[in-house]
Formats: sequence, C-alpha cells, structure tokens
Amino acid sequence: MKSTILLNSNENLKQIEEEEKARFVKSILEIMCVPIEEFWQDEGLSVQDKIKLRGLLSAYSIKIIDDSDGHLQFFVENELVGEWNKPEYKMKKDLSEIDPNKKLYYEMHVNYWSIFDEEN
Repeated sequence: MKSTILLNSNENLKQIEEEEKARFVKSILEIMCVPIEEFWQDEGLSVQDKIKLRGLLSAYSIKIIDDSDGHLQFFVENELVGEWNKPEYKMKKDLSEIDPNKKLYYEMHVNYWSIFDEEN
C-alpha cells in the first residue's frame, strides 16, 4: 500500500517516521491477536514495555528486523508477512498560503504491505 502524509516544514521527520512505523507494527500485531493492548499505548513504549513486547514476539515466533536505514521486515515463523520501506520525502510550496512560515511543507510518501492487506 502507498500513502502520503503532509507535514509542516518544521516537523521532526525522523520522529514522525518512527511513529508511523510503530503504528504499522502495532496494527499487524493487533490483527494477529497478539495481546499488546495492556502495555502498548499511543504515547509509545517504555523500556519495560519493550521487554514485554520482546517476550511476546518470541512466544508467537515473530521477528521484526529493523535496518538502520529505515527498512523494516516482519516475519512469522521465518515467513515474511509484512514490510515497511523507508519513506521518500518531497518538499512542496503552497503559493496560496499567505504566512511565509507555512508556505513550505513536506509530502511523506510511505510504501508498505502485509499479507493481511492482501486478504482484505
């Protein structure tokens, strides 16, 4: 699937990228009925929550490989079930905007897939 997210030019792009990637992982885990709701809230994971998550991933034979370049692969019992590619960014200019601080913005183009998307 592909999607586009519009961001202000002063946004922390790395933080937004990590939040979107975490949303992708959380959605797959929820579809797979992995019991994460008791500790995974919208504000992120604490160190203890990450330890709980690692234990659950191991119990469900799930591996999440997150490359340093922003590419993420999601495996269940060594079968690739989802993938998140590093987003591409395009800087745009809104000529109709009066405020010069708001004229520039980013388009974040996200490309990801999971076997659950194909089934729906």
